[in-house]
Amino acid sequence: MILWTAAVLAGLAVLLLAVAWWGSGLVMHPPAMSPMWVFPEQFGLRYEKADFATKDGLELKGWLLPSPNGDKRTILMCHGWGDNKGELLKMTYFLNENAGFNLFYFDFRSHGESGGEFTTIGGLETQDFDAAVEWLRKNKPELADRIGVFGLSMGAAVTVASLPNHPDLRCAVVESPFSDYRGVVERWSWNHLRVPRFPLIDVAMWILRRRVGDRRVDDFNPVESAPRIAPRPLFVIGGERDDLMPEDDVRRVFDAALEPKQLWIVPGAFHAKCREAAGVEYDTRVSGFFDRNL
Repeated sequence: MILWTAAVLAGLAVLLLAVAWWGSGLVMHPPAMSPMWVFPEQFGLRYEKADFATKDGLELKGWLLPSPNGDKRTILMCHGWGDNKGELLKMTYFLNENAGFNLFYFDFRSHGESGGEFTTIGGLETQDFDAAVEWLRKNKPELADRIGVFGLSMGAAVTVASLPNHPDLRCAVVESPFSDYRGVVERWSWNHLRVPRFPLIDVAMWILRRRVGDRRVDDFNPVESAPRIAPRPLFVIGGERDDLMPEDDVRRVFDAALEPKQLWIVPGAFHAKCREAAGVEYDTRVSGFFDRNL
């Protein structure tokens, strides 16, 4: 009886580790990764290709869309987990075509055209953000004096976490940021797989830290960085029907930030669909924020 019980427990432990290993792989390799099928020429937009290296040696790819009217103000564009710069371009190029800003899009590691074998949903992506800012400073100094940031989902969380380290960046719009790493992993796992936090998520995070070689990768909590963005203006946007970054989590980031700040919860909007739900009002609010603060 004792041997049988021990065998059953050992089998359950092996099964738990196997499932947790698989779960950590979902974090590293988004199951719905968007292909690169959207490019600026499809919208008749001029652009310059960029490639640059991160501190840990990955090659990233980007596009710089110059202002159509010679404006020197620039917005760094940060996409979400499983997306790429093309996906973000198609919903935000109004900031170039209509509002006249220079836009610098780039692919985070392991997304789009950039190198890298895995993503970490923000844990290591702050290095990508740093590298993109550095590329602008070195290669386009005439466009680097007045930089703002637009971040969506993972890109929003990375923006909130990174801004305190870049005091020269002037303002940011962040749509659907998450407040803490474990929270967003737990919500995604429950929404898609009905996996509870204990014990699977805890074990998966333990495995993830070892697979990516960073013991603090899941300590990525943008809510802790939010208070250090001030006195730069922050515009936080959330979707009323977003079940991945729900309103209360978006409000945690907003509440942690200091003035000047503003919050807009878009009625009826699902995750990453705030512009789709709000229409022209979205374009007006976002372009107006950058116009006032850059």
